[in-house]
Amino acid sequence: MQREIECDVAVLGGGAAGVAAAIGASRAGAKTVLIERNPYFGGQATNSQVTAYCGFFTRGENYDQVVQGVGGEVLKKLEAYGTNIHPRPSKSTGNVSVSFNPEYVKLVMDEMLQESSVEYYLHSQMYEVVNNNGTIEEIKCTDDEGTFTIKAKAFVDASGNANLVHFAGIKTNWGDENGNVQQSSLPFRIDNMPAREIIKSDIEAALKKAKEAGISIRKETGLIVKIPDKTYGYCTIPSTVLSDLSAETMTKAEIDLRGQVNAYVRAFQQYMDGFKDIIISSSGPAIGIREARRIIGDKMLKGEEIITAPKSDDSIARGAWSPEIHKSNTNITYTHIPDNEYFSIPLGCLKVRDAKNLWAAGRTISTDSLALGSVRVMGTGFATGQAAGVAAALTLNNESYDVKKVQEELLKQGALI
Repeated sequence: MQREIECDVAVLGGGAAGVAAAIGASRAGAKTVLIERNPYFGGQATNSQVTAYCGFFTRGENYDQVVQGVGGEVLKKLEAYGTNIHPRPSKSTGNVSVSFNPEYVKLVMDEMLQESSVEYYLHSQMYEVVNNNGTIEEIKCTDDEGTFTIKAKAFVDASGNANLVHFAGIKTNWGDENGNVQQSSLPFRIDNMPAREIIKSDIEAALKKAKEAGISIRKETGLIVKIPDKTYGYCTIPSTVLSDLSAETMTKAEIDLRGQVNAYVRAFQQYMDGFKDIIISSSGPAIGIREARRIIGDKMLKGEEIITAPKSDDSIARGAWSPEIHKSNTNITYTHIPDNEYFSIPLGCLKVRDAKNLWAAGRTISTDSLALGSVRVMGTGFATGQAAGVAAALTLNNESYDVKKVQEELLKQGALI
């Protein structure tokens, strides 16, 4: 029997942006439904073991917090599970992040949703979008019992890959002006490491030796994310470039990168001091995608502009992560925002231009490729997600939107704009 769910706001994707969007919409008074195709919420933090929240703080030693609201609540709940949420400036880059164990993120996301009025479903795969001349009327989904339809007055695409926009037949952008995207990575957990902080330059020196010795690694730079006094961490280095998101491409990439994980472990065991007895605990389970589709919005953020830390009257979130570009096997490029500074993210960057009732959040918002290198991080995703959810709740099937009302509701919910 065909099942039907009706609501005010439907959110696709249960990562940082999606959870924040759903909670933001529900707190703004909308009946909200959230669907996620994986067996847990958390997005890249839990699906790909990207175990550092970036974007919550400005750069430098005297950092300031620029993301609160739902994101700030998540940090406090992680602290209750014993996570040290004190931000740490990187000795390698100067950027500031908060490290965590993804198992606690799963629990925190569950709690956030259980405490809300959101109706939420895991194991739910969208397969079709009904787009009636720019009005999204419903999305069709499947689970192991069959199919179901979600009808809503407004939708938020927090899928990470702009899947809802794409399935609606609406044009998106892919990569930079030449169609090139950043590398995607398969992080993996390492146990039995030294308790000290692992420095990027030490990793690069070891990988250079390993490659010269014939170990078949490709990327020669990257990070191992860990807390200095712990003996486990997460390596984000094995990487590839995706040409599309088809099953054929993703299958080849997953198999290739699992082989790369094994090669990197051998390289570390042989050429990193104190790594002789390390163990791989887990990889993935899914590739962490940095860049894929992005929406074409009412406005667009450009990288050459955000690095001057502009502020705007229509801001609904703050971005502070210096654009970080992974396109080379030998170099990660940073274009730094000034220390203790942030830039405004206008509401129009979240609104899909060619749809009346469709918003985007997270790494799918309207930016160029350089600006994406900043807004794609999960801390900023919480902020754009909450804003997209609030905007959807306050506009529903109304094509126009009132920036001031969205800002007022975000401030009421404890967000920073």
